[in-house]
Amino acid sequence: MLDESVVTPDDDGGVGEWVLLSGNRFVLTAGICAAVVAVLTALTAIGAISVGFTSSVRTLLSSGITSGLLTLITVALSINQLILSRVFGSPDELADRLSGTLEFRRTVEEIAGLSSSPTDPTDFLALVFETIHDRITDAELSSIDDEVAEYQSALASYSEDLGNRVQNQDNIVGVLSEIIGPEYAEFMAATRHVRNEFGDELSDSAQSGVEDTFELLKAIAIARQYFKTLAIQQDLARLSRFVAYSGLAAFVTTICLTLLYKSSSGAYIGQPDLSIVVILGFGVIVSPLAVLISYILRVATIARYTVSVGPFVPPKEEAE
Repeated sequence: MLDESVVTPDDDGGVGEWVLLSGNRFVLTAGICAAVVAVLTALTAIGAISVGFTSSVRTLLSSGITSGLLTLITVALSINQLILSRVFGSPDELADRLSGTLEFRRTVEEIAGLSSSPTDPTDFLALVFETIHDRITDAELSSIDDEVAEYQSALASYSEDLGNRVQNQDNIVGVLSEIIGPEYAEFMAATRHVRNEFGDELSDSAQSGVEDTFELLKAIAIARQYFKTLAIQQDLARLSRFVAYSGLAAFVTTICLTLLYKSSSGAYIGQPDLSIVVILGFGVIVSPLAVLISYILRVATIARYTVSVGPFVPPKEEAE
């Protein structure tokens, strides 16, 4: 009924998870820029490339790089248009969104026995997992069948572990990273199996507990998609803003580096200062691309691993 390799949370994310999902995007951007500077420095030191007086740096700066920067800035504007198209809406559409959100929260509140639920994503999901743990633990299932007892134990462990891990997160991406896998879908399928296969053997309280558990697992599926939307919209908004900032800095740097070189062979500063200035300048010039890469990696990762809704899970919908 349950695939243990799927439902057991993996605490060891590693470097790959940090780069693709949980890592600070500023740090990753700085790392990419530093890597470019390091590679250029090494290639210059061994004589594989040259940024000296007779090199083609001036031509490269004044033609290809300038047009590339302008293209990146255009991409930032296009991203802004994409974000705006998602947040605008007619009063009817906005009212429908609000009604759906309120109904979703009301369902969780009724099962949890609360008059209101937290507005913070971390606290809300922690409430969902805590309520799942309480409902499935209180249900009298262990005496029915070994398979049902295994399901009850696994779901109780899963909900308790995820509840604790979610509470340790302080942003939407962190919360989303904890529920990005297919475990919830496996438990939805397992809960339906218990309800349909052993329904006649369950007491009224056990049936109520299983039904509440299934509704809360559905809430996780909905919350996962909703938080995905928020996370991606926030990341795209930051991306467009930071591409604009870094694009302006890169454009000014390109102009300054171009003007360092004389129209004929030579430059206004000598070696080795010229090489240092040019290589550091290239680190600034690639910063818009580094920003784009760092944010697109996370957006693409979130989109890939949260593509499913409910019990249908595409193959390998797990963070690699």
